[in-house]
Amino acid sequence: AFRLKKKVSFSDEPPSVFFFDVFPGEAGSSPGDDEDAEADAAEAQAPISIENTSCLTEEIALLSTTHGRARRNLRDITKHDLQTCVKYGTRSKGRTVNGARRWKFEYGNTVFITDDTFATEITSYKQAVSIEPATITAKMRADHDESVRIIEDDLHLITSHSIIIVDQSGSMRAADVNGFRSRSHAAYGALALDYVAEQLYHRGDDTLVDAVTIIEMNDVGSFFVYREPLDWLLFNKILDRQRTAKPRSHGHYLNSLVLAEKVVKADMETFSDLDKEDIPAYAIVFLSDGKPSDKTDADEWGRLEVVGRLSSQLGDKLTVYGMGIGARGAEFDHLQTLTGAADDFGSQGQFTHAGLSSASLSTAFSSIATSVTTTRTELLTAKDGGKEKTKKQYTLVRKRSDAKARGTQSRFAEKGVSRWKYDPSKTDYPWTEKGFLNQNTVGFEVELDPFGVGAERLAFRFHEVRMEDNVYKRVGKMMVAKESKFIEDEQKKESFHYHFCRVQLRANELAKDFNKAVKICPALNPAPDEVSVPPRIVFLPCSIYEYPGDDGYNCGLLVESFLEGKFTKYTGNNGYITKQQESQTIDLDVGEVRLIDFVFAFSHWAYVNSDQKLLICDLQGILNREGRHPKFQLTDPAICSKGGRRRNRYGKTDLGMKGILNFIRTHKCNRVCKGLGLHSIKARSHKNRGRIGN
Repeated sequence: AFRLKKKVSFSDEPPSVFFFDVFPGEAGSSPGDDEDAEADAAEAQAPISIENTSCLTEEIALLSTTHGRARRNLRDITKHDLQTCVKYGTRSKGRTVNGARRWKFEYGNTVFITDDTFATEITSYKQAVSIEPATITAKMRADHDESVRIIEDDLHLITSHSIIIVDQSGSMRAADVNGFRSRSHAAYGALALDYVAEQLYHRGDDTLVDAVTIIEMNDVGSFFVYREPLDWLLFNKILDRQRTAKPRSHGHYLNSLVLAEKVVKADMETFSDLDKEDIPAYAIVFLSDGKPSDKTDADEWGRLEVVGRLSSQLGDKLTVYGMGIGARGAEFDHLQTLTGAADDFGSQGQFTHAGLSSASLSTAFSSIATSVTTTRTELLTAKDGGKEKTKKQYTLVRKRSDAKARGTQSRFAEKGVSRWKYDPSKTDYPWTEKGFLNQNTVGFEVELDPFGVGAERLAFRFHEVRMEDNVYKRVGKMMVAKESKFIEDEQKKESFHYHFCRVQLRANELAKDFNKAVKICPALNPAPDEVSVPPRIVFLPCSIYEYPGDDGYNCGLLVESFLEGKFTKYTGNNGYITKQQESQTIDLDVGEVRLIDFVFAFSHWAYVNSDQKLLICDLQGILNREGRHPKFQLTDPAICSKGGRRRNRYGKTDLGMKGILNFIRTHKCNRVCKGLGLHSIKARSHKNRGRIGN
């Protein structure tokens, strides 16, 4: 039942100064806001129920936060609008930020974000608002410093680059935007709150690196910010510029656009070894309050040529946003023409007239921020690019022992059967024939129904067989035969076998080097009382059993050893990391270490020691703890590769930079990384490459 809480009064005359807290609801309050803080604390003691909507709309209790009131007023959203959202709107789960779950209410064109109790508003803006800088913690500073190093040394690891051109001509001094001292003041305020802060809230705990360049436009174009990380330090820097900017003189579009093109050109120099699909997403945001001062035909053609060149070069990686600030009737034809040119030359263009309303300006910047966030998400998401595949029909056999299940059927092959291993030293035909694993083997037996199924593969029990009294008898240990779970892949089985064996062999080569590095690392030596040693990483050897098919063509089965024990997927090529709480640890000189941390550190180590060319991920298998020499026995990894002109060089699970960025986004260095000296995910420095003026 709906339980009515003590009503909270929202003052129609809010304080003139609001303090911005990057973690709403945590410690810290605004001067002069003690009464609200006490009311918030009292209200927050019990959850709110909204199941019964029979109460009056104004009786729905909502808890106010400083930042929440500011955002709400800036967007002309009243308390009653929020109460209406709660009562009549649709509710859905929002993002989890810093461990706290949020809820989203939508009604009409109003979106309301609350905390887990549905009662406390999270963020909003307020007209006539003065925003205090975000409090910068030591962790924020360390993350900022690391992001700066990545942008300087490894620009290919960023996910997006926003180039924002802000009109700073004399007309931006006009004080006609509701709630702000001037148009310039409004532009920088909305840029900080609705572009930077909005993306940071959506990003949550993801450790992504996005670059921002801000160009100020008047007689010439000049850098205010050049390739700086999108973070709370940038938020503060923009707020400071909001107070200190001094618009003057004329607004020449072409000079600023040429400067933006130079920024992109400098970036492209560092991306020379990347596929086009692997370069970051680009957004050019052009904010102006009227027509350009450079009015000649040559100037107009020059502007169109710049946008045309950028759009042709970047294609769907670029979106050009035009935003007009000004009353109805203001001349924005030139700005609209620029966004139209982006569409004409293969990119996306979008024009918005924000008028002189702070709410419209806020909404316009939020819309752009949402578009950039969506593009970033798509960049990190794998796309098959083809039509939906047809799954094979099968019955999963739920048994774990070597014994044959009742009713299980098998296929036997004897004539023309041979066993092959992948041999990278052979270029024309990279396969070498090998003998069978057991004496007197004449063929194999494979069950027709799989016992295991993954995202891409089906797994079948497999045995070599010998002939005894005209009856096939199993010899040796049970093994596993793997094949694709999709019918369409049958036509590409040879490619499937090639990539599987090639990836597994390359991963095992790197694992051997990793094991050597661990063994000789003093920090990873066992502590004096430790009886065990650090675990090794090994990948199973695999081979192909070739046999004649019913149609006369040779067929092949990919076969590897069967893993006894608890099978675990540790990481994925989409950034997945197991949440399994590993209880098995080992005492080393560097401290107590979870055994599973060696798996995570292996991916980091392999990436650094392949000169940032290869990332071994999608790690899965078992932990074998027999004796004092534990080992992770892994199978079916993925390799995400950087550079080159061929896509999917290591099969379709090679997501290229998408996979690498997904790993960087979720990897947290542990004591094994520290012991091996892996302090950051970068291998070489090229600070002087791709910078304007070098």
